[in-house]
Amino acid sequence: MNIQEIKDEWPVLEENDPPLDLTRENAAFERERARLVPRYVGQIALIHGDEVIGVYPTLSAAEKEGYGRFGNARLIFRLITEKDEPEFVPYIDINHPCIRRID
Repeated sequence: MNIQEIKDEWPVLEENDPPLDLTRENAAFERERARLVPRYVGQIALIHGDEVIGVYPTLSAAEKEGYGRFGNARLIFRLITEKDEPEFVPYIDINHPCIRRID
């Protein structure tokens, strides 16, 4: 059985690298969302690995605590909301070569 090692440091991405895999951190947040929403909507959750470390009123307070405790580690900061809003792309250039009509 091959166990994938989880690196704790924050990776440096190059221009053509794929996006980070944040499934572990997102799963930790989703597990705790129901508990966090009633009391902390609009505040920031600090996530390290598969654990929600704490809730802070501002992003700067969460960053200060996270970097103070863990150094330059892989930390995720999530706004606590009842549900995730869909991402909206307001402007699309329909003449761009990567856009094609689907019939």
